[in-house]
Amino acid sequence: MVFCACSKEEPKISFGGTSDFRPTALQFAQLLAARDYAKAHAMTSLGYRKRNSVNQLQAAFEAIVPTDWGAIGPIELGLTMTTWPDKQPADLGWAYVSIGGEVYSEAVTVVVTSESGEPKIREVEFGRP
Repeated sequence: MVFCACSKEEPKISFGGTSDFRPTALQFAQLLAARDYAKAHAMTSLGYRKRNSVNQLQAAFEAIVPTDWGAIGPIELGLTMTTWPDKQPADLGWAYVSIGGEVYSEAVTVVVTSESGEPKIREVEFGRP
């Protein structure tokens, strides 16, 4: 697991609680890469699940990492932030997770929020910016 303290602010780390959103972001990307879409979907917030089915999550990921992609890896946590312009009160953090491949790399960007005391993926952006 690679963590990058690339943001300008001091990292706020609290292992064992929901405030450390980074493991959630990384696990979500790892589940997508393993093509375990049901488990990845279960990690998302209620609002995300209302807007996106498991099949929609799968289609969005496979649009950037098709099934004929070949070997996937490494999967690494890159830039993270705990403050950004569209942050909502329950949001814990924003994370960019790179997904390596044999020919090129892709990425997912996620917002992790706290929902009923649990870290959940509220938003996902597929693909490198």
